Amino acid sequence: MSGFSQTPVSEDPSTKVDDRPADVLYEDANGYLGRRYKEFNKQKLPYDAKLEAKTRKEQRELAARNADILRTRKGLAPTDLYYLGLLHHLAGDADRALETMRTFLKDDPDGAQSQTARTVIVLYAVKKNLIPEAEAAIGSYSRHKPQNPEDLYKMEFLVADAYLRAKDYLQQIAHAGRMLAAAKDFALDRKREVFTRDDMLMKSAFLLADGYMKLNEKETAFKQLEELRRLAISLPSGRLYKEATLRLARTFPDTDLGKIFSEMTATVSTPPELTASEWIDQAPLKLSDLRGQVVLLDFWAHWCGPCRYTFPKLAHWNEVYKNKGLVILGVTTYFGSAEGRKMTPAEELVYLRDFKLRNHLPYGFVVTDSHINDYNYGVFSIPMSFLIDRRGVVRFIASSASELEINALGQMIKKLIDEPAENKAESETKGSAASSKH
Repeated sequence: MSGFSQTPVSEDPSTKVDDRPADVLYEDANGYLGRRYKEFNKQKLPYDAKLEAKTRKEQRELAARNADILRTRKGLAPTDLYYLGLLHHLAGDADRALETMRTFLKDDPDGAQSQTARTVIVLYAVKKNLIPEAEAAIGSYSRHKPQNPEDLYKMEFLVADAYLRAKDYLQQIAHAGRMLAAAKDFALDRKREVFTRDDMLMKSAFLLADGYMKLNEKETAFKQLEELRRLAISLPSGRLYKEATLRLARTFPDTDLGKIFSEMTATVSTPPELTASEWIDQAPLKLSDLRGQVVLLDFWAHWCGPCRYTFPKLAHWNEVYKNKGLVILGVTTYFGSAEGRKMTPAEELVYLRDFKLRNHLPYGFVVTDSHINDYNYGVFSIPMSFLIDRRGVVRFIASSASELEINALGQMIKKLIDEPAENKAESETKGSAASSKH
């Protein structure tokens, strides 16, 4: 045996076969943005639109390369086809994504992957103006499990929008109606993201109403917008109510916007409980503790000029009705500053106590260190007030400090004060119904 060793020949990387599974190839491309953004954060790079565009282009290129690796393999299993379709989708290759997902779904299978594949079919079928294929994919999605109301909403929106552009208003109405049904299913879960929930309800109802207006079915269009306002009060959502009311006023300028409040709310749902870091001149409580009283939640901020405009009215209502069952709660947040100087929560609490005295506000404040209450009530502008009746049901929303709305709020307070409280049997029945619903 010779006395020297043989040096091993290194493998040429260009000839190495990439045998990673299909799901790994997909996750490699799908997670690219997250990996790169993590690196950018470590480097403390400021946001750069050009860098973001470059990174997204790199992701598409990586997805295309991984798709090529997978596409050249023989005998792809159904799951491999699914991930191949997703890679083509990630790469922005509409033709191959559509073709691959069609193959994957040829036997009309059930399951989560199949449902996702149908959403991809709808997306690219609409882009290629293959509307009947998109509608068929939605129909198939509706026959299979599992179903996600947000996915169903998005698919119906794509088709409804296509019919809108084609000026086929009958089909626009049909699909917008199914959008709205999906949006309402989405809204049933109170854990849903509020902004997304409201956006879904608003877009579908507006698209539906617009379709009816195009067909000159004005009464039906009016009913759709009025129903959206009722739903906003029931949820409750200040933003949704405000947007629906603005749309109704623009579309039907002669409408009596206050008429809706003369009717008893049909849907009885319990408003969200308040979260508090501190209570000022008010013992900690739950809204459920106030059943039998009329409650006014006033969302405000110390820096808000229009909010201050409402203070005299709030103080007056408190004086007139506090012994008749009215409880006013001013709901606000720590903002970290006041009157041009930074403040700690402790300092801002002192400021709020002093602010309350200086403005002669006799009712209690609910203070939070987050925007959780704003979020739960859909409050994205202030001032905004929610009036809750003796049964614990939201009956009125004031979405501004306009004289018209403030006067209407005052009239509604008097109306609710004059309403009798429910008896104990009614309260227990309603409580059981609400518990079973949620």
